[in-house]
Order: sequence, then structure tokens, then C-alpha cells
Amino acid sequence: MDGRGYSDIGYNFLVGNDGNVYEGRGWDRRGAHALNVNTESIGICFMGDFTSQKPTASAIAAAKSLISCGVSLGKIRSGYSLYGHRDVGSTACPGNLLYDDIKSWGRYVG
Repeated sequence: MDGRGYSDIGYNFLVGNDGNVYEGRGWDRRGAHALNVNTESIGICFMGDFTSQKPTASAIAAAKSLISCGVSLGKIRSGYSLYGHRDVGSTACPGNLLYDDIKSWGRYVG
């Protein structure tokens, strides 16, 4: 955070391999995770390196549940589009194995 000049973490939410969701900036505060789309997106970070292993099934389920919750609360449009971090910026994030999984989710448009 200090290296980037943030007052807190740049993501709105983080998902652990334990299946827990951790609040960063939450629903109502603009994230600082994807330069050109921060104002129109919610940043969900999976904690870990997913270049050689996939997140746990619990983590995937938690992220999908978080998105559904956001839709139910009116914080995410029902017709939302899903992107991986690398789709909106120059990064290897979220790692090839997680990225391949995200591409199979129903709303992925990359």
C-alpha cells in the first residue's frame, strides 16, 4: 500500500483459499485495482499465486457467491460482464490456472 501511495488495499474484496471473503474497500468505495476501469468495476482478488495451482473449490464458490450477493444487493448490475485482471491491464494476474477457470464462468467476456 505504501509503495503505491494507497491509504488501504486497492481491491474491493479478497478471497482466501479458506473460502472466506475479506472486505477491502467494500461495495461503495472506488477500487484502485485496474487503472482505466476502477470507476465502473468491483475488484475481487484471489489471494495466492495461481500460475501452477488452482484456487480451492471453496475459494471459487466464495467468489461466485460474492458476485451473486452483489447482484442481489444492487451493487453489481444483473447484466454484468466479467473480466480477468489481465483483460484490463498489463499483468499476468490472476495466473493461468485461475484465468482459465474464470473464462468458463457464465458472464466472462474478457
